[in-house]
Amino acid sequence: MSSEIAIRVQNISKCYQIYDTPRDRLKQFVMPRLRRMMGKSSKQYFDEFWALKDISFEIKKGETVGIIGRNGSGKSTLLQMICGTLNPTSGAVQTNGRIAALLELGSGFNPEFTGRENVYMNAALLGLGQEEIDARFDDIAAFADIGNFIEQPVKTYSSGMFVRLAFAVNIISEPDIMIVDEALAVGDMNFQAKCMTALTRIQESGSTILFVSHDVGAVKSLCSRGVYLEHGKVKAIGKAPDVAEQYIRTMREEMNAEISRFSRVSPGFVAEHKKIEEGAVQTSEKGSAVLKRSEEFDKRVAAFRYGSGEARISYVELLNMSNEPIQLVEFNQEVKIRIHVESSSEQSISVNFNICDDKKVNLTGCGFTQVGQEFLTTEIGGQYLVEYTLRLPLQEGSYALRTQITSPIVRGETAEFVDVIENAVVFQMERWKRVRIWSKIHLFPTLNLKRLPENIN
Repeated sequence: MSSEIAIRVQNISKCYQIYDTPRDRLKQFVMPRLRRMMGKSSKQYFDEFWALKDISFEIKKGETVGIIGRNGSGKSTLLQMICGTLNPTSGAVQTNGRIAALLELGSGFNPEFTGRENVYMNAALLGLGQEEIDARFDDIAAFADIGNFIEQPVKTYSSGMFVRLAFAVNIISEPDIMIVDEALAVGDMNFQAKCMTALTRIQESGSTILFVSHDVGAVKSLCSRGVYLEHGKVKAIGKAPDVAEQYIRTMREEMNAEISRFSRVSPGFVAEHKKIEEGAVQTSEKGSAVLKRSEEFDKRVAAFRYGSGEARISYVELLNMSNEPIQLVEFNQEVKIRIHVESSSEQSISVNFNICDDKKVNLTGCGFTQVGQEFLTTEIGGQYLVEYTLRLPLQEGSYALRTQITSPIVRGETAEFVDVIENAVVFQMERWKRVRIWSKIHLFPTLNLKRLPENIN
């Protein structure tokens, strides 16, 4: 294996034998041999379940790769085989470097040992010598931050204390390859923030990270590449933001299909909003607004759109205050986001937008409820123009506009996705000429600076 490769997975598969009863397990152990001795063909007394099927990919040294997928897609099984705690049915896994893995909660800990004793045992298993562990123990204890419980048996620990100590041992050991499997989900908010900072630091040191999480935002921001598993197979592999968006799209489409079997909103909700107040749909030029359609727009966004389809976004524009289309935006420039909508049904909808950065992390957005606008009840054949006006105090760089039509299920909580378009408009922000900003969004805070009188004793 090349010295540039940290992990190589080659055509690995994992099959489990599923028995209906313990009796079938015994039959499988005995009967095939007896039948072969009698010259008869063997019979199978179990069903095969393929947790993974023909998985292949490579991870280079220094890469951070996120693995996403629904529960039962094979993520944990894959990590266990990479760590060597589970053997594949077929295929091979090669690794290059010392691995620290945070898999199942409490794995590798002896419940009768104290926290201190488990630290020394686990650090030794990771390849650290006695002197190295002695030198790093205080850092491990400080990172775990479990106080005097470090001297108590770990069987008395809460789940949060378990993962704190396990993560501290792994992160302070400075591994070549760090593998984390959803274990951080049990930590509190402060600990999760501390872990993300620590993972970023070992990223910068050149370590390879394999990261499994249902937090798509964390995968987008932390990982350079993503692997999307579905029913034990690789459904997508590529840039983390693109793979994460494909996962989100699949989940939303399935949610829409599930929703279609139930009533979308409570009885009377549509009737309540049947009449649209005068001026509820605003246009910048009353009486002269016309619905825009574009075959070029439809073709460009076809690969990025999904939804149930009862209403449809026919065109999206990013305009300056003179109603001119723009792609290069000055810092804090006031702009209009104009969304053209046509409907083929009667339903209550909100037309929303989000602004995402180059990693597809959602920075800001707005819908009807955020501006105090009642939901729009569409008519069959209805045409509507939705226009938001806002300023964009964003850091220089590339951004994309996501537009979506949603229909409420539980008001203020969940919604059906009627039409969603990723990358409806892609635009570039210019650098603020006054001074460079180091955050994605600048909120123009005010400053009050005072010199305080010295205390004279």
